[in-house]
Amino acid sequence: MSRSDSDPDSLVDLYFEASEPRRSRRRGATDRSTGQLCREVERTIALALAAVDDERLLDLVVMAVEPAPDASRLQVTLVAPGARTREGLDAIEMSLDRARGELRGEVARSLQRKRTPELRFVLATEGEP
Repeated sequence: MSRSDSDPDSLVDLYFEASEPRRSRRRGATDRSTGQLCREVERTIALALAAVDDERLLDLVVMAVEPAPDASRLQVTLVAPGARTREGLDAIEMSLDRARGELRGEVARSLQRKRTPELRFVLATEGEP
C-alpha cells in the first residue's frame, strides 16, 4: 500500500467521489416522493372540501400544494371562484381555520406516513396566479 492510499484525506475524498452519484439519485427520489405527497394531499383536500359541512368551503378549488419549506409543511393554494368581497374572503379564511384540523385528519388517514405534514392555506381569487 502506498502512502497516498493510506492517507486519510485521500480516503475521504475517494469516498465522497464514489458516493456522489448515489446522493444525486437520492435527491431525485426525494423530489419524486415529495411530488407524490403533494399530489396525494391535493386529491385528499379536494375530496374533503367537497364533503365539508361549511357551505363557504364547497366552492373552493385546490390549485396547488407545495412544500413550504419542506415536506413537513405544505402550502395549499385555494381559489375562491367568482367575485368576492374582502368580507367574503375573510369569512372563507375563518372557515378554513376552523376546518384545518378536520382537513389535516383526512390527509392523515389517506397517507401512508409516520407524520402528517402541517397545512398552510393560502386563499387566492380567480384573477390571481
